[in-house]
Parts: sequence; C-alpha cells; structure tokens
Amino acid sequence: MTPLPSANDDTGHRISISLDGVPETMLWPLWHRVGLAGTGRVPQEELLDDPLAAGVLARIDYDFAGHFGRPHPAHTIRAKLGDRLIRDFAAIHDRPIRVLSLGEGLETQLWRVDDGRMEWITLDLPEGIALRQRLLPAHPRNRMIAASAFSPEDWISDIGTDRPCFVSAAGLLMYAPDSSPVTRLLAALATGLPGGRVYFDTIPGWYSRKTLRGLKVTPGYTAPPMPFALTLAGLDDFAAGVAGFRVERSWTYADPFPRMMPVLAMASRIGFVRRHIAPLLILGGFTPTL
Repeated sequence: MTPLPSANDDTGHRISISLDGVPETMLWPLWHRVGLAGTGRVPQEELLDDPLAAGVLARIDYDFAGHFGRPHPAHTIRAKLGDRLIRDFAAIHDRPIRVLSLGEGLETQLWRVDDGRMEWITLDLPEGIALRQRLLPAHPRNRMIAASAFSPEDWISDIGTDRPCFVSAAGLLMYAPDSSPVTRLLAALATGLPGGRVYFDTIPGWYSRKTLRGLKVTPGYTAPPMPFALTLAGLDDFAAGVAGFRVERSWTYADPFPRMMPVLAMASRIGFVRRHIAPLLILGGFTPTL
C-alpha cells in the first residue's frame, strides 16, 4: 500500500478556489465522502477510510456546507463500490492492471486501492488537472491527461493495451448533452481497450429534468444541468446500441450497502421504483479481441 503523503501547497495556508459549472462539481463528492464521517448517520464500518481526502478538504477555503448541504451517503456508496470493483479486477489478473479514471476531479481512490503495481491515468479537463496537481501529492504511477472525456478520439490511442484496463466514469456521464456522446465514448473504449471493464452511474429522468430547470441543492448552490438520464427500464436497449459493450451488473444506489440508504433500499424492492425511479450504478465489460 502506498504511504499517504499530505497535500500541501507552497504556503501551507488554506487555498481559495474559484470554480463554476461542471468543474465546481468536483468539490461536491469530496464534501459528502468526508463530511459524512462526522455525522454518525451510517455504520462506522461502512464509511470510507480516507485521511488524504479529509486533509484535502481541510485545506480548501470554500463553504462546503453552505453550497452542498448536509452530507449524504450516495457519493460514499459510489466510491466504496468502485474501490471494490477495482480490487476485484486486479485480483483476477496475473499481471498489473491499468485504471483510467475519467473526470476524476479530487477523487483520492488511487491511494485507497493501490496495490503497489497498478498504473493510474487521470483524465480530466485542464482546470481539474490543475487543481489535482495543486492539492494532491504526486504519485509515481499516476499519469495525467488534460482532455474532455467526451472526445475519446483525442486520447484513446494514448492509453495503451499492454495491461488490462479498468475504466471509472463515476459522476461523469450525466453531464453529457444527450445519449450520443455517451454511446460514442463507450464504443471508443470498447474498441480501444478490449477486454476491459467500465464503472459508471446514471440518474433517472425525473432528476435530470429537475437539473434542467435549475435544481437548487441549497439556497447557495444550483446544480449544473445533467441532461443524460438512464434507468433500469432502458438499460438493455441502451447497451444493445453500443458495439462491443455489455452490462455485467447493475445496482440501485442502495443495493451495495443498504444500511447506508435504508429508505431507498426498501423502496427499491418495488418493481416500478427499481426500473423507473432509482439511480443506477453500472459495471460494464468490453468484448475481448479474438
């Protein structure tokens, strides 16, 4: 396991951040993952052990609670399941893996799951890369690419096929303007990274429509539009339209750790809620080269 260095800037003081739109959302999951630990609202053993993230949050001069409100378990659930899936993917291969993390923001997953051998590629918009470099410590096996995840033609050939690749697109696809960029991205990953896997989440149409009308998370923060929506009812048809892609497994947000979201866990037992209302966590696979 890689030691956890501290995140520092040159002054040692708290860092002021000025972001808006989609780039500002990189602060959202950081707040919920770290802030939830102090609420006592979920079982202690189901929280994330992530001291590096806590240190990063403490270094940022930003009104997290005023913008994002009371910490919610959803981002912790998404991160914990992603950790487990990456570890599982590494365990089934007899050689080091590569992780491609799309739109990674200030996620500290590398330090939570690193087995001492994996290569990690962070792909994010330039402002995301710049903020990671400022707030997170350098890692000898972390390569960074400043690009849009929805323009895979600009970067897919740089990823490499010499290692099995796990792609994380957690918290990304809902910001696509419609389904076409998502389909193109997954098809490009399937062609460029055969035999790999991909993990992503989706929101339901009712929530997407709220963001398009200007969803007030708190009086101080309006979520950016999230146009792309997908629920279990449409998942099979969506997957059938992406060459080389298949769904390995899907969950509602409550399924992996039901004690963290007990109300959704109970509601998800209702077929209509599960198929049409609940947001999804999805593990997909890419057809291997014959």
